[in-house]
Amino acid sequence: MTTFFPWKRMLRSKTVWFSFLEMLFLVLVAALAPWIAPHDPYEVGLGATRSNLPPMWSQSAPMQGQTGFPLGTDRFGRDILSRLIYGTRTAIFLALAAVGLAALIGTLVGLISGYVGGRLDAAIMYFIDTINSLPGIMFMVIVILILRSRLSPTWLHGLVTLVIGFAAVGWVSLARLVRINVLQIKSRAFLEAARALGAPSRTILARHLLPNVGHVIVVWIINTVPAVILLEALLGYIGVGVTRAVDGGEFNVVSWGGMFYYGRSAFARNPLALAAPSILILLISMSFILLGDFVNSITRHGQD
Repeated sequence: MTTFFPWKRMLRSKTVWFSFLEMLFLVLVAALAPWIAPHDPYEVGLGATRSNLPPMWSQSAPMQGQTGFPLGTDRFGRDILSRLIYGTRTAIFLALAAVGLAALIGTLVGLISGYVGGRLDAAIMYFIDTINSLPGIMFMVIVILILRSRLSPTWLHGLVTLVIGFAAVGWVSLARLVRINVLQIKSRAFLEAARALGAPSRTILARHLLPNVGHVIVVWIINTVPAVILLEALLGYIGVGVTRAVDGGEFNVVSWGGMFYYGRSAFARNPLALAAPSILILLISMSFILLGDFVNSITRHGQD
């Protein structure tokens, strides 16, 4: 069976190109962060001459002698623009790692559950329903806090815990979607022919079922990437952010969630401390949502 995935139509779409260019821009910003960031994002400058400075282009900036901080500083005197640029690295890593791990687990579980059926399918669905019955964010926070108390405090400490925490919850929705699609196509003639010819189960799963649920996985990944970025910002806002250990002390790794956490107290003096990461997350979310809707609509149209 030939699967439908309209690559040519996607390449002619302005929505796809807009999303692609935005992703490319973010990747370039993350890769070139050490060269394009005007300051060290960890550099602290306490005191009235550095803390909570307004943007460079505001009316009060020249009065304070602030000329080197385009978006101003936070309450610790750290440059907001530099932290926004370096936060792109954290957002991309978390999105790719967390969504990739969740997609791998969800795809395998959904394929096996839908294809094998019987008691195994019932047991897997019972486990999935149990996870779905728990509040997603609360379960994620519990997983993250448990891992933090057990993992060694390295620079990957916070990143690994967040990736595992996101994946522990995220794979469930994809597994359910893949299972439903496998149940719809596993009784079709081309699969019956493959079984009659003696094809092993792993061949049927890899060569016949997986390509025919690929569009579901692609759409799920596109829609989940902005959700992970938004969840990281939400967890950072409540103080469950990315951390690292430096010289025996624990400091926040630069992330948009951490900017939310520290931007709350500086919002009155410099709204960009909170607004800058918010606007960036909003633009990314809109881009991915539009791309996901476009891919979903054309794949559905092609399969009707």
